[in-house]
Amino acid sequence: MNQNAQKLRQALQQQSYLMMPGIYDCLSAKMAENAGFQAAFFSGGAFSMATLGKPDIGFFNLTEAVHTLRRIVDSVNIPILSDGDNGFGNAIHAADTARAFETIGVAGIQVDDQVLPQSIPCTSKECNEWRYVEPKLIAIRKAVSPEFVILFRTIANITDDLDKAIWRINRAAELGADYAYVDGLKSYEEAQQVAAQAKIPLLINMNEKGACAKIPLEQIKALNYRIGLYPVASVTAAAQAYCNLFRTIHETGSTLGYVDSMYSIKQLMNDMGLQDLTDTYLPLYQE
Repeated sequence: MNQNAQKLRQALQQQSYLMMPGIYDCLSAKMAENAGFQAAFFSGGAFSMATLGKPDIGFFNLTEAVHTLRRIVDSVNIPILSDGDNGFGNAIHAADTARAFETIGVAGIQVDDQVLPQSIPCTSKECNEWRYVEPKLIAIRKAVSPEFVILFRTIANITDDLDKAIWRINRAAELGADYAYVDGLKSYEEAQQVAAQAKIPLLINMNEKGACAKIPLEQIKALNYRIGLYPVASVTAAAQAYCNLFRTIHETGSTLGYVDSMYSIKQLMNDMGLQDLTDTYLPLYQE
């Protein structure tokens, strides 16, 4: 029984709109948990930039993801929904990816229809033909428990048109996907059209560079979107903090001018579990 998947489904049932921040390591995951989020999203893009030092164009693989996800899942009590790109291959690979994620306690997988790597490097996104996508969704659903959450992401609105994207998410629902989202929505009207025609519970991408982030939250909730995703805000905010700190050190030779912007090291150690460990094990030496 996948307890973390059950936790995620319970959180989704209890809240009409579940906000889910993007995380990429144990530190960001624990900070999300401490902030009160009931679930978090392992962002492949954030992970690629923060851990691999590479752009978000399909560099991270299953082995690297599992290595990091295992540590993240062990470090927090909230469920983690993980980016799985396009399943890292065909239906065989996609099923193996989902099974590997569930084995280490991940609550669910996001799988998409994007071609990775792109046939022409570093250009616009490419959408995979549906005849290659459908077997992946079928295989994933067969490979995991009923509790394991499957989120389908389509980029068809970016590469083709909105009608094609809506058809894809509705077909994904028929194949066992639990949630879906249309990426690249360009306006409130598009978000409204998706909500009106979708036959599957929806996630909305609240990436600050996109149009949806500018839509008032109450309007998004009124359209009955169920999950709000903030995929790379954590890594971009961290990058800016690093930049400011290192610039300060380079220019002044000191961190003292930056102290007010720094997290307390004592609090950070306790957030990582120091006080709990001390309270649990120190009495053993005092008996």
